[in-house]
Amino acid sequence: MRVLIPTHVGDIHAVAVAIALREKGHEAVLWHGADYPTRQKSSIAISEEQGLRWAISGPDLELDGEPFDVVWYRRPVNPVLPEDLLHPGDRHIAQRACSAFYRSLWEVIAPDAFWVNPLTSIYRANSKPAQLAEALRSGLRVSPTLCSNDPDEIRRFLGEYEGETIYKSYMPTQWKSDDGIAQVFTTTITEDDLPDDDILQISSGIYQRRIPKEHELRVTYLGDFPVVGKLAADAEVDSRSPFGSSRFQVAEPLPEEVDRGCRELMRRLNIVFGCFDLIVTPEGEHFFVEVNEMGQFLFVEEANPEIMVLDPFCELLIHGRRDFDWQPKADSIRFRDVREETVRHMQDDGPAHVPKTFRHSADESGKKKDGVAEMETPFG
Repeated sequence: MRVLIPTHVGDIHAVAVAIALREKGHEAVLWHGADYPTRQKSSIAISEEQGLRWAISGPDLELDGEPFDVVWYRRPVNPVLPEDLLHPGDRHIAQRACSAFYRSLWEVIAPDAFWVNPLTSIYRANSKPAQLAEALRSGLRVSPTLCSNDPDEIRRFLGEYEGETIYKSYMPTQWKSDDGIAQVFTTTITEDDLPDDDILQISSGIYQRRIPKEHELRVTYLGDFPVVGKLAADAEVDSRSPFGSSRFQVAEPLPEEVDRGCRELMRRLNIVFGCFDLIVTPEGEHFFVEVNEMGQFLFVEEANPEIMVLDPFCELLIHGRRDFDWQPKADSIRFRDVREETVRHMQDDGPAHVPKTFRHSADESGKKKDGVAEMETPFG
């Protein structure tokens, strides 16, 4: 199988999967989007005589239109333009042109490939309101939720669920200062925590009734094959918080109706891979929290090597279909088998590529700040 993996510098998941696929005898091509246009050249040619032709060249990348069997649309990033070659006004125009061309490549390079996940599904699958609405239609339980920037609606919701409301940001949010980086996690909130209405109105948020938690489940659906990890967390609300310790345990299979609902939700969102977060109450009820259509999964296996995710994920790509069958074997590849090579590859290969850039919300002065992405851990 020939597998294309769009990614960026420091993506440990992309590199680990590529190494594992090669060990299994398949071809894996890493495509660093930030290399375009300074270190990467791309062309699309269309004519009546020759039809459509395309070619891409760059560091460790020479593609001449040979088709791919599978595209793992892992973590594509926007083109990165240099700061010093263009006037700021011209740079804005060039950035738009590069981004538009870059997006158009995905429509032509692998039209017959098995996509994980399909291009047409990405924006809808990442919409939290769409997820929750479709989860309800799929038979899953969800907590009462308000997505809003309306101060009156927000205060009404907090009053209805007084003392049992949590807040989530729409996007991962960070602030950078001389003391380090502050990050927003899911947290409990009361009306006393709200800012003035004019501030509240300019930032939409997600407000939910808090669900009593016996434990959490991280369910990685590889097509129709679920890998279930039970998260025993002492973080009161958000298990991602660094202030709590967490450990994954091997979990029992999902109840049939929950498994059926998760599969139906994937069908409605048109995805073949997704990382589900579920809450299990003290009474044993399962509540849907969210599904990340391109979530991290190596951290589950790193935390508990008994929960194998890397090998079955590779088999999903190799089979190129959602209804593949997987059973652990003596030669199954574990993350610990490739971890050292993965880290070494990223350290050695990093200088050849342009790092992606990101924008913090603000530094301590309130000014926006650009930065360079660091190497990812299995936790993202």
